[in-house]
Amino acid sequence: MQWREYCEIRVSGHDLYRFVNALRQSPSACWEQRVAGNIFCGKVLRRDITAVRAIAAEYGMQIEIRERRSVLGKLRRYRLRFGLLIGVLAGAAIIFWQSNVVETIEIQGTQTVDPQTLTAILAQEGVHRGTWIGSIDVLRCESRLAASDERIAWAGIHHTGNRLIVRISESRLNIPMLRERVPCNIIAARDAHITHVTVREGTLCHLIGDGVTKGSLLVSGVLSDEYGHTFYHHANADITGIYTQEAELTEYFELTQTVPTGRSFTRKWFRLFGLKLPLTPGRADYAECKILTSETPLDFLGFRLPCSILREYSQETVTSDQIRGEAETLLGLNAQIVRYEQYVLRDVTILERNIVYDTSESGITAHLSYRVEGEIGTPSEIYVIP
Repeated sequence: MQWREYCEIRVSGHDLYRFVNALRQSPSACWEQRVAGNIFCGKVLRRDITAVRAIAAEYGMQIEIRERRSVLGKLRRYRLRFGLLIGVLAGAAIIFWQSNVVETIEIQGTQTVDPQTLTAILAQEGVHRGTWIGSIDVLRCESRLAASDERIAWAGIHHTGNRLIVRISESRLNIPMLRERVPCNIIAARDAHITHVTVREGTLCHLIGDGVTKGSLLVSGVLSDEYGHTFYHHANADITGIYTQEAELTEYFELTQTVPTGRSFTRKWFRLFGLKLPLTPGRADYAECKILTSETPLDFLGFRLPCSILREYSQETVTSDQIRGEAETLLGLNAQIVRYEQYVLRDVTILERNIVYDTSESGITAHLSYRVEGEIGTPSEIYVIP
């Protein structure tokens, strides 16, 4: 199929050669000319067909015209279909818009810096999903990112299509030297009875079953040979003991908390490329509310479309002071005790537990006393005076 519109002509008559000469002298283009007997065949452009008809009529020739398929001919059939034209223009506008707004922000090169922090900084500068790329002050954003954290040595921003790429180069901080060979002793961090000992380096000063007080020397890093020479080592050992751990937790009768009122409102948007088109009129005018957002991408025949449905669920809340009874307050206090054991005492084994409750006008206090087994040794550096 050719691009330009053309027609095949078949001309017959008595003055065939006069017609051919007149056609060649005219500005009309004709190619693939063939003459067989009294019949002339060729191809002319569709725009010249009127002139060819006039030449054939002037010499009394009979002309047959047959239009051939072409790209322009097919497009001409749709020239009056305004819906198709509007659709093509709208598609071109959407492609142009999508190519010039930020669709995704990709952070590269971060190891210790939180990418979400950098995204929040860009949002403060007006750079987020849907921002017109040409309106971004790249130098200002790069300077703001580099100044936001001392760990960032350099920041660069460029875009590939609608993808904004932020490259971060983190400074190489001086890594502190490991102090595993610094001369030290191991002393007791608390009063305890020793239950287990594993010495890797140093001289053990107490045996299993001995009672030690806080600050007692457990493993010495000072060694001497038979000639009286003194050597200082980094003592290394695991020493486990049984000791007492005490704590005090309080739960008050008066509790300030945020409670839902039962009113809620859900807003929806249709996100098309970088545009957000509202689907729900109105908004939630709540003085205090809890907001949950979600995004559902749209698929078609297994392909992810560049659009999604955004939902914002707002639940109205109020802050109120609640006076609880003794039983309810005690439940809250017991929950505190459970959290204390899960997090503070997670590295030790609880052997015994003793809890004493004390009720006052403001609340309930729990006096906790635990008998636990855990690590009791802590390193203590040896300072050598030359």
